[in-house]
Amino acid sequence: MKINTVTGPVDTSALGTTLIHEHINCADWSIRMNFGDGFFNFDTAVETAVAKLKKMKNECGITTIVDGTPINLGRDVKLIHEVAKRAGLNIIVSSGFYYQEEPGLMYLGEDDITELLLNECRNGIAGTGGISGNGKTTGTAILPGIMKTAVEKPEITPYLRKILGAVARVSAETGLPIFCHHNVNNKNGGEILDIFESKGAAPGKIILGHSGDTDDLSYLTEMLNRGCYIGMDRFGYCDMTLSLRRRAAAIAALCKKGYIGKMLLSHDLVVQGFFGSNAGKDKPEIHLPDFTFIHTTVRPELLAAGVTPAEFDTLMNDNPKRFFEGK
Repeated sequence: MKINTVTGPVDTSALGTTLIHEHINCADWSIRMNFGDGFFNFDTAVETAVAKLKKMKNECGITTIVDGTPINLGRDVKLIHEVAKRAGLNIIVSSGFYYQEEPGLMYLGEDDITELLLNECRNGIAGTGGISGNGKTTGTAILPGIMKTAVEKPEITPYLRKILGAVARVSAETGLPIFCHHNVNNKNGGEILDIFESKGAAPGKIILGHSGDTDDLSYLTEMLNRGCYIGMDRFGYCDMTLSLRRRAAAIAALCKKGYIGKMLLSHDLVVQGFFGSNAGKDKPEIHLPDFTFIHTTVRPELLAAGVTPAEFDTLMNDNPKRFFEGK
């Protein structure tokens, strides 16, 4: 089965070791447009990303990452394309919208938003593969390989319901899977799944992201029994939320319960930091791991918790492949 990457379709058998949720860059487009290099430098961003991702690839054998940056978190498909070529990686990009209310979307209906998303899923992101005045294509279309949306607060507002509904309808029509950021403290994964399913999205093509921020096995198994995947995908932030040891213990417990085939691991790191590459030099330093952390630090903790080396390979290699195949 073929899956879209920024450098063209690849067979799912070629995905290899995969990080299911990372970010090459998140940088506010309105600020980029107005402040230019003073806020964000394209060439610097590319060079930094290529260096970090080559290190990840060479040291850990990771060959595919899913960029979870939706349209309104600063997705820059041209930057991602350049990074993928130079780093020699498969990078899968996302369509969809994050949870914040956008003035440009507030007065559009669900049908209108669905059509906007369907257009880029069928014809290309940000004008790639567009049609010129003489009817000829202007380039190779870069197509998303996954939908991305998000719910952060306990209440799912009418605005957010139409965003979730549109994303689910696009998934149902195109076959693209969905990654949904959700805050496990709110325990509203069931309501999120209800909305997706009511619009035709298949549970087996949905990831409830950031599920690894809890070790409440009762909640996690309730979600897994709905048929979705869960993202154990915030290993970049262990010190800020749930500890590494508790995260590893939860994964090991779910493996023993028979759910090994439904978990996906990642860091949720941003190559450039958040919303800027060379700005904010006076902001407090935040120490985060790099993209090798799962292999160098998480893996030993998982093995100590009872996960076998073969099970770790299943989590990193087999599960992403099965997820994109809709199995």
